[in-house]
Formats: sequence, structure tokens, C-alpha cells
Amino acid sequence: MSYKNTKKPSRKPAASTPMSRADLPAWVYAKPEPVAHATTTQAPADATNDLMTRSEVAQYLRVSDRTVSRLIRAGKLPASRIGRAVRIRQSDLLDMLNGKPCISDVLGDCRE
Repeated sequence: MSYKNTKKPSRKPAASTPMSRADLPAWVYAKPEPVAHATTTQAPADATNDLMTRSEVAQYLRVSDRTVSRLIRAGKLPASRIGRAVRIRQSDLLDMLNGKPCISDVLGDCRE
């Protein structure tokens, strides 16, 4: 006994009459509500305290790593030593660029 469907599918559209607005639910025509984004206040980019490496500072200033080391050794750019690594706060870098005076401990030889 075979249960095969011998009827071929038709190529005509199922509904030949156009659909009206009454045929579809209301949510199809509803406009989406705008998404409310979080209104958290962020610190301005120049007030961040992100730590940067000497090479990141050098790329930002478009100078060599040695120049950054010289700035640190001269006390013009405050830096901190974390283990063997030297880190510079982004806010300190921007303060140096804006000409604000800085107070820092001289690290001496800051080569990594």
C-alpha cells in the first residue's frame, strides 16, 4: 500500500485577491518604539585614568620609546613602575601636553 501524494503542486498564488488592512493584525502596522539607551554619564576622554605603556604613549605622541623614557627621567611626564613595567596615566599625559605642572617621583632608569 502506497501513500504517496500524486497531486502536483499548483504554481498559482494561494490568494488571488489582495489583502486588506483588516485581514492583518494591528501589530504588523505598528511602528517600533525607539530603544531607550542608558543615560549613564561618562567621564570626558581627557579625564580618564587609564594606564598606558611607554610604547602606547610613544605612538600617541608619534615619538620613539627612548623619547618617552627621557621625558619620564627628566620628570616632565609622571609614571609609575608596576613590577618591571612602566605605566603612564592618560590624564597625566594630557596634563603634560596642556602645559600643566606635574609632581612626580623620578624613576631613574626606566628601561624595560
